[in-house]
Amino acid sequence: MVRFWDLYYLHPTDQGYSEMLQSGTGRCEDISNMISFANRANAIAVASDYTPAWANRDNNHAWNAVLGPDGKGSAPIHNVAAKIYRKTYARQKDCWADQAGENEKVPRWLARRHYTDVTDQYMPTTDVTVELTTPAPSNSSLAYLCVFNGGDWIAIQGGVAHNGSVTFEKMGRGVLLLAAWYDGEQLIPAAPPLTIETDGAVQFHRGTNGFNVLDITTTKPETGDDDTLRPIPAIQVKAGQQYELLVWDNGWQSHGSKIGTDQPVRFELLPSGRLYWVIAKDGRRLERPFVIEGGKQRMW
Repeated sequence: MVRFWDLYYLHPTDQGYSEMLQSGTGRCEDISNMISFANRANAIAVASDYTPAWANRDNNHAWNAVLGPDGKGSAPIHNVAAKIYRKTYARQKDCWADQAGENEKVPRWLARRHYTDVTDQYMPTTDVTVELTTPAPSNSSLAYLCVFNGGDWIAIQGGVAHNGSVTFEKMGRGVLLLAAWYDGEQLIPAAPPLTIETDGAVQFHRGTNGFNVLDITTTKPETGDDDTLRPIPAIQVKAGQQYELLVWDNGWQSHGSKIGTDQPVRFELLPSGRLYWVIAKDGRRLERPFVIEGGKQRMW
């Protein structure tokens, strides 16, 4: 009844039922809404779940989950999510907009009041405590945990800062994250980037002594047989294309540019233990950041 069309990313709101019948197209939110209408009309309890931003690629997603007698439910997802929320009819008392201080603004996705966190209904989760290394902007009591999506950091979870640290609850695993403040207009890095391994171990990428040499042949990670289920924006290094290497040091810092040839593009004297990002000049900046482990590139 409703086919996907990315043009509807430009639509200011979700479509209503009659609008979808007329257009026959929409975005993920529209499709999940129509599925909800059909199921609920037939006494099937379904929820509308979403991730504000994928953790391994650009964009976001919304979908449906059938609920059991305990009111819980999940559905298969085919990309990596660091956080999953469920839309609710009632306003939620623990929403971040109500926990913010007076005159404190909350990032776009988290400023809503009608959602609840259901990440742990989908996957094992980890509570992450971060020591904040950057002072908070004035009137800021909340810090945020962000995923890298579409060439930028996007806040997907909040936490109350206390005595220079903050704990972010129920985070998905196998993800790259950054703690940040929000000054009402932009996110400000608050600590070094971190990764959560699939076993729940947390690693901060603060930098170490020494240097790395890196040969770039592709910015696409090796994902194995499930590559078709977990599409990740990628570029193959092309002859004549200019590439810039960025190193994270409280922000992306340029480590120079190289022109691609028929040989791997080599960058030398890279500060060790940091997060890196190679982007094609004049591209869409959808390449993924990576770390270097055991002399090899590991993408996130």
